[in-house]
Amino acid sequence: MKTLLLAAILGSAISVVGQSTKSGNFHLDKEYTMSVTGTIHLDASDAKVFITGSNRKTAHVKIDREVTTKGISFGEREFSVDVTEQNGNLSIRERSHSSSVGIIGSYHEQYTIKLEIPEGTSLDIDGDDGDYFIKAVHGSIELDLDDADVELSGCLGNSFKIKLDDGDLRMDTGKGLLDVDADDADVNIKNASFEKVMARLDDGDFVVETALVDAGDYFIEVQDGLVSFKVLGGGGNFDIRHDDARVITEGSFETVERSEDRTLVTLASGKAKVSIRADDARVRLIR
Repeated sequence: MKTLLLAAILGSAISVVGQSTKSGNFHLDKEYTMSVTGTIHLDASDAKVFITGSNRKTAHVKIDREVTTKGISFGEREFSVDVTEQNGNLSIRERSHSSSVGIIGSYHEQYTIKLEIPEGTSLDIDGDDGDYFIKAVHGSIELDLDDADVELSGCLGNSFKIKLDDGDLRMDTGKGLLDVDADDADVNIKNASFEKVMARLDDGDFVVETALVDAGDYFIEVQDGLVSFKVLGGGGNFDIRHDDARVITEGSFETVERSEDRTLVTLASGKAKVSIRADDARVRLIR
């Protein structure tokens, strides 16, 4: 009897291993009412996120999550997304819960969030891992992400506040305020006209092309990597404090002071204030 029972258990286990089971799937495709200048609050993890602004009046939310496991899985998994309309704003919050979950085999998750929103919308996003592609969103953008790559294209707002752990940030334009706080990240920004920049990077490259305004204030701190600052218009004073760094200028810059730990450079036709702090980073100024 024991032999028969053991054989039955083994036969059952083998049949499960050969099957493909799905759990944790989620699908949502719905229009939501919001103000054309409202804010979307998004809380998600491990998603590929696409956000596109246009002259539409509502928000179209499409979320697809497919989870495939092969082998033996046990425990309980719960996944849902709460979408709430409130005072012209929209809250999209992921909720997941696992209880004593284990898998003997393989696990694959395909998770995408696609938002089509009014172009005047502001974004407030809190995410863990994933990729973010944001296009033609003209409100303020605030991102607090862990390991993620971000691409902003055609976003014409006046405020960009971005916090990254590991990941890359790319922007093809920008104006107003840029506030970047990153650990191991590369930042590349083109065709900008920022009035204020606050950038703090540990390891990584900070590459920016921007016009300078006379009342502008620009602060960049990079521990290890590269600071490449291309001036598209205007001018001002550049105060570079450095440890073991190399400072290179290309164009009509005038070096006022150069010492072991400080380099002062001026660029005529402007009164902007640019402060750069570099430890083991290279600094390149281009006009």
